[in-house]
Amino acid sequence: MIPEDFKDYFVNCGHTEQQSIISSLLSISTTECNLMDNGQQKAVSCPHCSSSKIRANGKLKGVQRYVCNGCKKNFSETTGKFWFGLKKRDKVNRYLYCLLSGYSIRKSAKETGISIQTSFDWRHKLLTSFSSVSSEEFEGIVESDDLFFAYSEKGNRNLDRPSRKRGEKASKSGISNEKVAVVATCDRSGNKDFKVATKGRISKKDLDKVLKGKLDKAQVLCSDSHRSYTAFTKSMDITHKKFNASKGQRAVDRVYHVQNVNNLDSRLRKFMESFNGVATKYLQNYLNWFLVLEKIKNDTNRMATVAAIAFASNTVWNEF
Repeated sequence: MIPEDFKDYFVNCGHTEQQSIISSLLSISTTECNLMDNGQQKAVSCPHCSSSKIRANGKLKGVQRYVCNGCKKNFSETTGKFWFGLKKRDKVNRYLYCLLSGYSIRKSAKETGISIQTSFDWRHKLLTSFSSVSSEEFEGIVESDDLFFAYSEKGNRNLDRPSRKRGEKASKSGISNEKVAVVATCDRSGNKDFKVATKGRISKKDLDKVLKGKLDKAQVLCSDSHRSYTAFTKSMDITHKKFNASKGQRAVDRVYHVQNVNNLDSRLRKFMESFNGVATKYLQNYLNWFLVLEKIKNDTNRMATVAAIAFASNTVWNEF
């Protein structure tokens, strides 16, 4: 699940740098806590509703507890963090090494000394925490495209259809409700995003859900000529440059094109091929992981970047 360039970098770098990378992943984001005079960490906001109106509420097993005056929920300094509720914290370092080395869930479990189920849970908890990497705003010339993956209920024991082999294509050709639409978006400033939109062909409503509020600084949207994009850009009052690849339309004025988003699509497809099929309910997690790797692949301080992404949100763990 790791691109070869990053995996080679991590596996071949020195032990000290590997430990630095892993330690960065385990560090707590300084934006989520303040240090008290005695050196202990004090939570500054509720992980459930983000309210800063909180009060101390005793300790449990030596860990300070808090209660939110807003939503009335209890929490501790570790609620919503990567290690919240983990019972085998001494094995986390080794597990992160396996993850960054591109090991499978089964091999990671064997190397770490945990069960396959625990390895699966840890992977998806970590991938879920990467949701904050999605770009919240695009600017200038924006490119968007939709790509499709076979709808999968991998792992579900109660299917309403005959099971398929892992990675097998959908039985219906073309775009149907057996395909899941993913909207890919990028701009010329390097902002990127992938969002699971719907089953089957996307509509204006789907684009509203995925893109509305993210294009306030956009000047032009480049896409294919599907009517959903036409209706969406008209409602948003954004200039729309559309292309019909089947008719050989590639670019307008050498500036407006969809080559960047198409290249992004190609890299994502190659990344997803290694999994032999991903359950649709986990698809967004893997899209987030791909975006993380895209973000850090050319960064000289890769570990710090990963850590910043992994701990930017402290709410996703509560929902897992």
